[in-house]
Amino acid sequence: MAGDITNLPAGSRLQGGKYKIIKVLGQGGFGITYLAEQTGLGMKVAIKEFFLKGSCQRDASTSEISIPVTDNKELVAKCQKKFKSEARKIASLNNDHIVNIIDIFDENGTSYYVMKYLRGGSLADKVQSGAMPERTALKVIHEVADALESIHSHGLLHLDIKPANILFDERDRAVLIDFGVSKYVDSQDDTTTTSSLVGFSRGFAPLEQVNATITSLTPATDLYALGATLYNLVVGMAPPEASQVMDSGLPEMPSGISDEVKNAVTVSMQPRKKDRPQDVRSFLDLLPEEKAADAGGDITIGVPDPQPEPSVPVKPKSGIPWKIVSAVLLCASLILGILLFTRKESDIPDLSGEVATLTTEKEDLQKQVDGLQGREKSLTQTNSSLRKQVDDLKGQVSTQNSRITTLQKENATLQRQVNEYKPKAERWDRSMNSR
Repeated sequence: MAGDITNLPAGSRLQGGKYKIIKVLGQGGFGITYLAEQTGLGMKVAIKEFFLKGSCQRDASTSEISIPVTDNKELVAKCQKKFKSEARKIASLNNDHIVNIIDIFDENGTSYYVMKYLRGGSLADKVQSGAMPERTALKVIHEVADALESIHSHGLLHLDIKPANILFDERDRAVLIDFGVSKYVDSQDDTTTTSSLVGFSRGFAPLEQVNATITSLTPATDLYALGATLYNLVVGMAPPEASQVMDSGLPEMPSGISDEVKNAVTVSMQPRKKDRPQDVRSFLDLLPEEKAADAGGDITIGVPDPQPEPSVPVKPKSGIPWKIVSAVLLCASLILGILLFTRKESDIPDLSGEVATLTTEKEDLQKQVDGLQGREKSLTQTNSSLRKQVDDLKGQVSTQNSRITTLQKENATLQRQVNEYKPKAERWDRSMNSR
């Protein structure tokens, strides 16, 4: 008998026990992603199951998936074929910043593909605490752009670029996942998508994707989402929806963000496709130089390299004892070391500019915190005022209810009096008429 469950329960096994389901990691309109164990190696993997929400149904006892509505079977079959062909395409890309697919198979009346499990969490998790330093954000954006360039070069559009679909591997590299709404570009001259199903994420999708009436999607659609992701990272807030950008433009960004980044976000989030960068290279050209975007390691003040000692001792020709020569050489080395370490202050790298930048970023963050706290206080006051109004209205309603009850009682009393005097009035009328 068919049950109400949609996902495989923990402990379920696939491929004759090769994979064991641990838990659900996430579920969208096109599939369910599980954390699982590859039992032979004892290795954690992620498994995505094709499950078209609203069209598929799972049998609780057998885990088999069926399509109850006959009219939906053609659509499900088409989407399942797309699910498998895109998995094979992604597996062939071989890019460090694209999720690594290691297996694909059919079972339970549906299809699955197996991915390397990424333990570093999502970009959405990292940005929850607020805006990122610009250099860190640009490092992530460069890595996602590298993935997008590879995807576009193979005739594919991702169409769901957002922080929740960017995970991090064990080396803290950004990895793009979830190709559930991706589309093929049919040819160099025709970008009509192979499916009419166009999903989107609010704030990260441009108008041509939100409206779902334009079937000609291009790389510029993905670049809008990449610009919106950059906005999210450096501002620390979700980007406005495409309709708001169309009507009012982008909100003013904090002063600590560089002009190049502000311009890159503004240009890539233009409402009209033709006004945006048309390929990844054009988008990257808007950003600061890559060396400036590289987060790099810790900054340290340079220390002179130690001077190599002679590999062969030099014997004195003048007959001076070797110990004296060694002592003289040691003193010379010490003097040289002192001279090197007491260089002029002007020779030491000046970090004041970087300190000033970090101070400005700190001040901007504090302003954001103060602003949010002010909004919280204002909302609290508004909430308190509304509660008082509600209480006042409740009091008025209670008073009105009491008045209604009193009037009802008075009305009942008057009605009784009318009923009592009505016979007397009739007798009086008859008496008067008889006279």
